[in-house]
Amino acid sequence: MTAFISLVVLGASVLLTPLRPSPFAAAQGDDPLPPPHLGYGVHVGPHTTASPALVDQLRMDWVKVYEVGQVAAFSNKRVLFRMDLPWPSNWEAFRVSIRQRATELAALGVDAIEVHNEPNLAVEWPHGPNAWEYTQMLRVAYTQIKAVAPQIIVVSGGLAPTITTADRGAISDIDYAAEMLDNGAAQWFDAFGYHPYGYNQPPEAEPDYNTLNFRRVELIRALFEERGIYDKQIWMTEFGWLRDPAEDGVTCSDSDPHFAGFAWLRVSGQTQADYTVRAFDWADRHWPWAGPMFLWNLNWALYPPNVTPLCSHMRWFSLLRSDGSPLPVFQRVANMPRRISDYLPRLTLYARDMTAEVDIACPGSVLVGEFVVANSGYPGTFSAQVEGVSPPDGPALEVYPPRVSSGDTVQVYADTTGLLPGLHTIYVNVTATIGEQIVAEMIQGYIVVSETGGC
Repeated sequence: MTAFISLVVLGASVLLTPLRPSPFAAAQGDDPLPPPHLGYGVHVGPHTTASPALVDQLRMDWVKVYEVGQVAAFSNKRVLFRMDLPWPSNWEAFRVSIRQRATELAALGVDAIEVHNEPNLAVEWPHGPNAWEYTQMLRVAYTQIKAVAPQIIVVSGGLAPTITTADRGAISDIDYAAEMLDNGAAQWFDAFGYHPYGYNQPPEAEPDYNTLNFRRVELIRALFEERGIYDKQIWMTEFGWLRDPAEDGVTCSDSDPHFAGFAWLRVSGQTQADYTVRAFDWADRHWPWAGPMFLWNLNWALYPPNVTPLCSHMRWFSLLRSDGSPLPVFQRVANMPRRISDYLPRLTLYARDMTAEVDIACPGSVLVGEFVVANSGYPGTFSAQVEGVSPPDGPALEVYPPRVSSGDTVQVYADTTGLLPGLHTIYVNVTATIGEQIVAEMIQGYIVVSETGGC
């Protein structure tokens, strides 16, 4: 990657360092943890005997639900609602439907809407996955939701981690996400949805374009950074590990149509529990750009076999057994440590190399560099004041614009007239009020004055 980052912990400046998937690990000094940024959630399927109290026992602050009737049962939780959508045959009717549904969900207190599900798979996009098409549908859905419920967070449909198949029934999530971003999708979602399933690998396994594992989402984040998009969280709207049905005396293999393609994912119940807890910990420590994470799933094992067949893979991601008793993964998640987000925007400064080189014989105003004033926290906006500061014998500075909103880019100019040869350090302060608190961060740059004898 060629971008550079300047991250500032409240009240302290940090030198420019190359962007990394986990920039806070290098920026926080003795404390490797970023500020709390995760939400903790679980999928709850409708029409089962699972009690809403189980979500309390798991100590989750989010749930993901599928039907309007589920929302009222979780009045003490933040709610992500999955809104499945067909490709419109009548766009005006589609707009009206979205507005009606969003109005109803807002009245019920829904916090976020995920627009569709895994559109990079033909099973969810029947006439063939198409990132341009999905982006157009997302644009319309976003504008209609925001028109009637601007407070609702709009999450793009979680992409399935996959490799492009010969029949193109599945399109690589990496390629699909890149095409979405290149078609302007970032302006039509507040958070990007993704499904970082662990498959049969531990959560710490290195990501790679041709490998399916939990950390594959870091490749998605790299796409954002390459395009200068720093102010969009990625929400893990589904993830988990598949428990081996043989532990419950059920024999499932790829020959069963409901289990086909899933046999290689099987892990033991103890491994499922261990990997899941470690996944939450990895995201907490290394992904400051991550938002809420939703375990798939609480209760699909409770559906009768005539609804969800015994070898349906959906059953074996559950945190409960078919008799409703908790699995090791339930107990481990319920007892794991967690740091819940404050659900506020977070002021973060991202910069390219803030260095200008000039000759003493050619004084004048030079562009030192530019940086982005981004929101790296929960979706939202803020405004900030920008002020350049230099030592008494340093250059006069001009910043433009002096007042910005999150997502804006600031340019920094310096007047090098009268500067002596050598290295001159400048500073730029950025101040915002977020959550009734004043937040101040600082970025620094350099001017190198030389005596080469030429301009």
